[in-house]
This record gives sequence, structure tokens and C-alpha cells, in this order.
Amino acid sequence: MSDTVREFAVGNRPEIVIAVFSTDITVSEGSAGLIKVEIEGAERDRDLVEIIHAGDVVTIRSRKSGHRWLGRGVSVHLTIPAATAVTARTASGDLRFSVPISDVEIDVSSGDVHLASLSGRGTIKAASGDITIGDVAGGIRISTSSGDVRIDEFDGDGSIKTASGDIRIGDAHGSISVKTASGDVTIRQFSGVMLEAAAAFGDFDIGLVSGMSIEADIKTRSGQFRNLTSPSSENGELSISATMQLRTMSGDITLR
Repeated sequence: MSDTVREFAVGNRPEIVIAVFSTDITVSEGSAGLIKVEIEGAERDRDLVEIIHAGDVVTIRSRKSGHRWLGRGVSVHLTIPAATAVTARTASGDLRFSVPISDVEIDVSSGDVHLASLSGRGTIKAASGDITIGDVAGGIRISTSSGDVRIDEFDGDGSIKTASGDIRIGDAHGSISVKTASGDVTIRQFSGVMLEAAAAFGDFDIGLVSGMSIEADIKTRSGQFRNLTSPSSENGELSISATMQLRTMSGDITLR
């Protein structure tokens, strides 16, 4: 069994478009001006995946027969330049990007999404898949049903919505809005300018940097509120001014 390998020359604004069924997609960084597509699987399955090149855009898509998407028994590996724009739609396949990308629009059902880095604008929708991002330097909109969301470093503006999934953010700068029904929200260190968080039954655990000036509006109906932060000294300079609004029904709220 051999693989299908294709290479395409692209310009300064490369873009990939992915429209597959239950195919796993892995993407790594390659040379500028070149996109490489490798498809692994049986020949009859590889033949059911189309590769189309038009200018700076490379499209990988499953062929459709009647009401059924084909091309299930393959895996696709892409090698792309850094800062490539991405549009992807899958059913149950995972998407894994180890290369920094610019703008992204992703819509998956039960597959997981892993992004190393996002520098532009992004929209990610998932049903039951988890979403993991290394760092966000632009803007992001994320919505998921039962999947968890994790961002290691957030510096920009964005919103995250989940039903029962947890939201975990490492270092959060900029402005961010998070909403969840029964998931927990954890931010290891917030040093941004605006944080809005709302939950029905989830708990909040927010870490704050020393010396912040915060205009806070915090309410929980039946949960507990704990302020474990250390007071700033009288002579300490307030280097960050932020607003924070936290709302829960029965979840606990903890500031550290």
C-alpha cells in the first residue's frame, strides 16, 4: 500500500480548505510557498478524496455518493507554511495543527481540535469534541456542547461558550467572555482588561496578578464566594486596571 503525495506552489497568502467525513487531519509546518498533501490508506479509499489546487488555495474534500460522504478509511497529513488560513469541516475526524496559523474557521461534530498557535481571527464550533489551543494572539469565538476547552495563553479578545464542558485558561490577557451551563471555569492568571463569566451550576476559580485595580461585579445565588487574594500595600503601584463580572446560579466563585 502506497501513499498519495501531492505538492503545490502557493503565494504569500496561502489557504487550505478541508471538507471531509471521519478522516483524521494532521498539519505541520513546512517551507514558505509550498503546500504538501499526503493521504494514507487503501487505494480505493484514497481515490475517494479529492485534492484541488487553485491559486493560493488547496482544497481537500471527500467525494459524495448519494447522501453519504466517502473517504472514511484514510488519514491526511498536510505540510503548510506558517500563518496559513484554514477552513475546515469534519464529522468525527480529529484536527491537529502543530504549525502557527492565521485566520481559522472550523466546524466539527465529535472530533477533537488541537491548535498550536492562532495569530488572526478564529471561529471554532464543536459538538462533543475537545478544543485545545496553545496560544491565541488575535481574536477567537469558540462554542461547544459537551467538549472541554483549554487555552494555554490568551492575548486578544474572544468568547467561549460550552454546555457541559469545562473551560481552562492559563494566562489570560485582553478581553474575554465565557459562558457555560454546568462546566467549571478556571483561569490560572488573569491580567487583562475585561472578564465576563456566567454559569448555571459551574464553579469559577480565577487567579489575579498582584497590583491589579478591578471594578468587580460578582453574584452567586446559592454558591459560596471566596476572596483569597492578598491586599496590595499602600505604596504599591496599580499597573493594571480591569473590569470583571462573574455570575453563577449555584456554583462557587474563588478569587486567588
